[in-house]
Amino acid sequence: MRLTDDPESLGDICVQYCLAHLGTFCVLDAAGLPLAIKPDICIPSQYSDKLLNWSNERGDADGPFLRVFLDPQQTRLRHVNLHGNEKISNQALSALRSHQLVELDLSCCPNINADCLQHLSQSKHTLLALNISGNMSFPWPHKDIRLDLPRLRVLNIGNLHGLPLNSLENLALSLSNLTSLDVSGLNVDDLSFLEPLKHNLSSLVLYNCSLKDQAYQMVMSMKALRHLDMSVLPERKTPGKSHLLSKLVHSLPALTSLDISGTSLGDMDSDSGSEDISDTQSGVEAGGGVRTTITGLQGLKQKLDFLGVVQTEAAGAEHIPAHRVAGHMTEQQVLTALQVYLDRSQMLAKCLTALFELLQAVDLQEPLQFVHLVAKAMRRHPKDPNIQVAGSAALYHLTKGWGKSCDYIKLRRITIQALTSGMEHHPTELTMQRNGCLTLCNFRIPEDLEFEYQRVAEVLLRIFTNFRNEEFIQRIAVYLCNIIVCQLKGEQKELVGRIGVVETMLKLIHERLNSKTCNEVMEIAWSTLWNITDETPLNCQMFMDGSGMDLFLSCLETFPDKQELHRNMLGLMGNVAEVKFLRPRLMQERYVTVFNALLESESDGIEVSYNSCGVLSHIMSDGVESWTLSQPCRQQVLERMVQAIERWDIATKRNINYRSFEPILKLLGDHDTPQVQHWAVWALTNLTRVYRK
Repeated sequence: MRLTDDPESLGDICVQYCLAHLGTFCVLDAAGLPLAIKPDICIPSQYSDKLLNWSNERGDADGPFLRVFLDPQQTRLRHVNLHGNEKISNQALSALRSHQLVELDLSCCPNINADCLQHLSQSKHTLLALNISGNMSFPWPHKDIRLDLPRLRVLNIGNLHGLPLNSLENLALSLSNLTSLDVSGLNVDDLSFLEPLKHNLSSLVLYNCSLKDQAYQMVMSMKALRHLDMSVLPERKTPGKSHLLSKLVHSLPALTSLDISGTSLGDMDSDSGSEDISDTQSGVEAGGGVRTTITGLQGLKQKLDFLGVVQTEAAGAEHIPAHRVAGHMTEQQVLTALQVYLDRSQMLAKCLTALFELLQAVDLQEPLQFVHLVAKAMRRHPKDPNIQVAGSAALYHLTKGWGKSCDYIKLRRITIQALTSGMEHHPTELTMQRNGCLTLCNFRIPEDLEFEYQRVAEVLLRIFTNFRNEEFIQRIAVYLCNIIVCQLKGEQKELVGRIGVVETMLKLIHERLNSKTCNEVMEIAWSTLWNITDETPLNCQMFMDGSGMDLFLSCLETFPDKQELHRNMLGLMGNVAEVKFLRPRLMQERYVTVFNALLESESDGIEVSYNSCGVLSHIMSDGVESWTLSQPCRQQVLERMVQAIERWDIATKRNINYRSFEPILKLLGDHDTPQVQHWAVWALTNLTRVYRK
């Protein structure tokens, strides 16, 4: 697997755009749902497949969307993957009726049953691969199960429980050209139903099947087998089977791929007898075969292409006779295991755990490959908490140091999407949320998160609701929120304000104010409000409407010595004062008195005094007639403003970042109030002198 940072193809970018803007190629109803494809559009097969399959990955491939593919003259489907789709029904799949499909994956779709297969009539002579595994409620309407698909080569019916043996026999009889069969998890201990297929099958998957010894006899009779998978979950391991491995190897001359993960077939304590001990210890098969210390494989004449030995003693063998090995002991073994077991959630979770343990012990040679595979696993199984927790823990270690470089942009985005999806699907799983937040902190923030800022913000906001008493994760979440909103622009800031950032920050502040706790969460919450209100009048209004000014006054009174807190609050006040239609709401004695008093503040250098003067300058710029207070006196406030300005050192370095000088430049035109111009000129002089760039 070769990772590149090549840009995406124009075709793929177009597909992504179309999926995000369905109106570009669909006729939409009043609710924005697709009714049909536009009449003047024809989409080639390659992109028809991607539109449907990628929509399914996004969780958007529902009944209305499938209507887009009703006319095969406009959209030609060939390779369809609807794995894990919970929205489609038998009726929705009727959209596939007119297409001549080559591959179809309907695995793990809980709302369909065997009746959906009647929609494959046009694919009778074209369908080569069919996957209907993992559908627990997939009863055939009758016991005489037959598939009228004469060209079918690959069939996966794993975990279709309740299929009687005679039904499987009828199914096998109807598929004379089948070369690959997966019956994983089926409750069968007798493989006699495979008799009609034993001369044709080149691949047989019996993962998690409880087999009796006589079933092995049927397997040994399949001389054309090249790939055999007899793996099980370790907890289903049946001891004392190691003697059968040698018999299997001798009976299957074409075998190049073998999976015995979780079984006792590869146990090192062979039952074969003491006369073979010297050969076992040397790792050399007496007949001159491949060198191996796995007793049951000493009959091999040449190395296997693949061998699966996860959670077996064989994984630790000194000489393993295979070019690719899936195991749990070494980096290369775990890498291969993650590739091979992508669709087996329980085995995959064990491999992710093995990876996490490996990360604690060694420095990986191919960390980027692991990032790609872990992200892929998390996206494949978004609802599995074990995979999400183990995967996010591994990604935290794998992405350390990513904040210092900008390489592999696509991989970064895939990883962030996988983390965000996992956090969305498991909002109350504390470990998942903590892992996700910590891992996001490894990236370049906010640059790496900008493409997904809304989803990330929504995920973070849920943390404050679901984990009110978890200070550690709240601290990370508010930190991430602050950095994200800091770099957003107008409409983006308004959007995150509408989805609840302003309201949530106010709640955080209120909770800590009630407990008289001024900690990092409170200070960053005020900083977030400062950033999200910068030149964003709508968010400033949300702050005012959410009793933000009451919180401001209460925090000043409750925490009089917290300089960082005061600086953040006064910076926010400056943003509010820049909004003309909000300034009348600031014209209250209790507010203006505070701003007037803070002109003499030395808290955080000149920052609090400077920002207070800025707030008053904007209020004063509305003219004498707008000053409706008898106390404090307008003229006295103006005089105190001048005294404060003249007290400041023009060379003072500032802890402030202006997005633009426009609000300050507007004040220069206030010829009726020279004190306002004085503040504006001082601000521009200081900023341009100290920060010349």
